[in-house]
Amino acid sequence: MKRIIVLVLLLIVKTSFAQLKEKTFKYGFVDQTGKEIVPCKYDGISAFENGFAVVQLKGKSGVVDKTGKEVIRCIYDEIINKPNWIIVSNKNAKAQYLVKSSDVLVTKKYDDVKALSSEITAVKLNNKWGFIDVVGEEISPKYDEIIDFTDRFAVVKLNGKFGIVDQIGKEVVPPTYDRVQNFKDGVAIVESNSKYGIISEDGKIVIPVKYDMNFYFKDNVSIVKQENKYGILDNEGKEIVPIQYDFMVLNEDLIQVKLGDKYGLIDKAGKEITSVKYDLIESFKDGLAVIKLNSQYGFIDKEGKEIVTPKYEKADDFKDGLGAVRIQVGK
Repeated sequence: MKRIIVLVLLLIVKTSFAQLKEKTFKYGFVDQTGKEIVPCKYDGISAFENGFAVVQLKGKSGVVDKTGKEVIRCIYDEIINKPNWIIVSNKNAKAQYLVKSSDVLVTKKYDDVKALSSEITAVKLNNKWGFIDVVGEEISPKYDEIIDFTDRFAVVKLNGKFGIVDQIGKEVVPPTYDRVQNFKDGVAIVESNSKYGIISEDGKIVIPVKYDMNFYFKDNVSIVKQENKYGILDNEGKEIVPIQYDFMVLNEDLIQVKLGDKYGLIDKAGKEITSVKYDLIESFKDGLAVIKLNSQYGFIDKEGKEIVTPKYEKADDFKDGLGAVRIQVGK
């Protein structure tokens, strides 16, 4: 009998505790002077992120700014507050993006976003991409893709072709090329029908799109190829070495050239350092390069002087001031 009474008492205690009223809280924000900026009326709040905070009310989420204004009403099931944009969504509905720009929330909703820089955000709407600039101005989404953003320019794709736009949406390079490399040192390389050219930042064609290889400028010159012949252009497109050689390659600060099966050296202004007569010129090491002439090896310096006349059966690169050579004995 005693055991039954104890069990009944335990049940009464537990039931009474469960029925106790839980405390209810409301949340808001105050500034550093103690002024209540966001009134304590929300069921939940999160920290501010770049000027905006998520709040909850009656099971729904919204957003307030630092003035206390509810810039997004509490009508969403979920809101994610990112540094540069806010993602809003409801159950069974596609998420949408609102862009932050200089403490201003752009009220237009987008399908996707990505940061291109600290000031420029790419936005996607109806499968097309555009931009939101630092003051919240929209550059209308019309491009199929935004490939790259560097400094003040972005490579864009439209109808399978590529171009370049600046940060205010001006098409500096129209999207008519098969491939475009973004501006570097004031110029951009463009490709069309496997031919290459160069366009400046003001949209001027510096080098016509007619060369067969990509450009590599070093010290304001570039080796180019046209109809299987090589020459040199300056960075304004002027031909400083005629397109007449069968091959060209940089060899330190000189250019190695080939005519037929013979090699020589020129400088970047086209001045001949050595005549085109050697069977081989290897890369310069310690200021000297191995040369081959009539099956014999020697060394040449950057002035074109044969430091070691070709007379050895084999020679290796200089290292620590010495170059290994070989002769055959006992024939």
